[in-house]
Amino acid sequence: MNKKLVSMCMTGIVAATLFTVGASTEVEARKTKPETSTDITIQREPGESVVMSVSAIGTIFQNRYPNAAIHSIELNSDKLSYVYKVVGYSKYHEYKMNIDIVTGYQSGMSEGGKPKKIIGEIFNKDKVIDVSQAEAIAKRQLGDDAVMKGWKIEATNGQVNYYVTMHQNGKKMVVTLNAETGEYISTGKAKKLPPEPDQGFDRRRTNIIWGSDVEMDRK
Repeated sequence: MNKKLVSMCMTGIVAATLFTVGASTEVEARKTKPETSTDITIQREPGESVVMSVSAIGTIFQNRYPNAAIHSIELNSDKLSYVYKVVGYSKYHEYKMNIDIVTGYQSGMSEGGKPKKIIGEIFNKDKVIDVSQAEAIAKRQLGDDAVMKGWKIEATNGQVNYYVTMHQNGKKMVVTLNAETGEYISTGKAKKLPPEPDQGFDRRRTNIIWGSDVEMDRK
């Protein structure tokens, strides 16, 4: 699929307000605890957004790691990676998980060593504003023609911030907000977006898109 088309389709998903369910929908997910593994379903009512809330993302993560608190949640569609990347800490371990943005399917789970610092580096998933609110605040700063392409919530030194990646007029910038109050903090320096990379069907290399050094030959 053409990368530009994929990016256009995913813009609405990242915005979290454009894709809704017309009828009651069940999406399969995994609820896994250290001692057991059971299938559950995500129930969505008519008109409810397909994209998960921050609270729902955190709940999936903490069902798998009940002793962990959340350090960061990130979605970066610029890299064609349509999963929420979650990092959490417990007293003795660092945990990572990828969660599919629609189905809730979990992958890339890992358990590492003891984090260097916990106090001031974790946040409560139910005490931060949701993504749609963060997007609206960023748009108020930049204008309605700005498009959200990704976001990250991270706790650092006692401050919980949203970092909202926006594209506007061929440039990329990051708007920083207080994730708990929604207060605007700053807008980073605008950077010119690179040209769309080749799609790989004319014998040229496609490692930029596919993440591996391969050649696609036209038949």
